[in-house]
Amino acid sequence: MGPTAVTDSEFAAQVLASPVPVLVDVWAAWCAPCVTLKPTIDRIEERYRGAVTVLTLDADTNLETVTRYGVRSLPTVLLFDRGVLVDRQVAAQSFQTYAAAVDRVLAHHATGLPPVPVAGTATASPAARAANGSPEAAEVEALAASDTPLVIFKHSATCIISITVKQQYDAFVAANPGVPTRLVVVQQERPLSNAIEDVLRVQHESPQALVVHQGRVLWHASHRRITADALAQAVRV
Repeated sequence: MGPTAVTDSEFAAQVLASPVPVLVDVWAAWCAPCVTLKPTIDRIEERYRGAVTVLTLDADTNLETVTRYGVRSLPTVLLFDRGVLVDRQVAAQSFQTYAAAVDRVLAHHATGLPPVPVAGTATASPAARAANGSPEAAEVEALAASDTPLVIFKHSATCIISITVKQQYDAFVAANPGVPTRLVVVQQERPLSNAIEDVLRVQHESPQALVVHQGRVLWHASHRRITADALAQAVRV
């Protein structure tokens, strides 16, 4: 039988509302490790059929889900229990690794206790960061006040999608030398990335592009919606 595909529009019904745990293999056709992983995911589906639902999600055509769950590299395998993300495995892992994760979730599910969300990194709230009056906030305000449209591009150096999209940004920069730009590598400038979200009130994503002018955000987009042509159109005011 094998896993079936799920889309953004089906995700809530098939994954979040499922009464049994759901494993989601986030992949892309161009991703060689994703293709290599497929037989392992097929084995997981066969072994846990009836106890766990196994689905695949194409990262290229389901950006809403990819963004919501912070998928930064492929393959990524997400494990949900009663609508809660309870485990995340990044890069191709062994059958035993996925099986052990599924077994842990099934054992917890059987207790009837609420699912335990996957561990995350706590950060200060946007309001708290903005209240600090940081140098990064001042830089964002100065960028946004540009007299001509200015492009801010947030780039994740470890994200395959971002690396691909940055080629579009680079092509735009080469073709439009007169347009001011600011490249922000998120891993190196995390406080500035946070300040962009706080000051401009645009939820953080990466890759992400924003066009600012005279204190306003004229346009913003994320992931593969960022193209050289889209950037060129956005700076025309």
